[in-house]
Amino acid sequence: MNKVNVGDILLINRYVDGEKALSRHSFVVIKSEGGEIQGLEYDVVCNALSSFKDEEQRKRKLKYPGNFEISHENSSVPGGNAKDGYIKAEQFYFFNLSKINYSVIGKLDADVLKLLLLFIAGLKVVKYIVDNL
Repeated sequence: MNKVNVGDILLINRYVDGEKALSRHSFVVIKSEGGEIQGLEYDVVCNALSSFKDEEQRKRKLKYPGNFEISHENSSVPGGNAKDGYIKAEQFYFFNLSKINYSVIGKLDADVLKLLLLFIAGLKVVKYIVDNL
C-alpha cells in the first residue's frame, strides 16, 4: 500500500455512508496519520469532493455553510474533468485503506489545502462517518 498524504485526492471505488453503498467518488485527505475512533482503527480522514453540474447547482450547494468552493485550477488531477466544485468540509470520512479499493488520482494545491484546513477549524458542527472501518 502506497503512502497517502494530506492533500492527496483519492478515487474510492466503493464506500458506505449510512445504509447507502456508493461508488466511484473523489475525496481529499485531510489527515493521513492513523488512529482509532469508536474502538475502530483508521488510516486516513477525508472530505468528499464533488463537481458542480451547472450554475444553479453551484448556487444551491454553496448555501450550505459546510461546503468549501474549489476551482478545478486548485488541484492537479491528470485526466480530470476540469470542472469547478466543492468539498463537503463538515463530513469527515474515516477510512481503513486495507478495506477499500482506491487510487491516488491527484493533489490539492498547497495554498488551497491550508485555506480548507482553516475553514474546517472554523466549523461549528462536523459529522463523523465511520461506516468504512
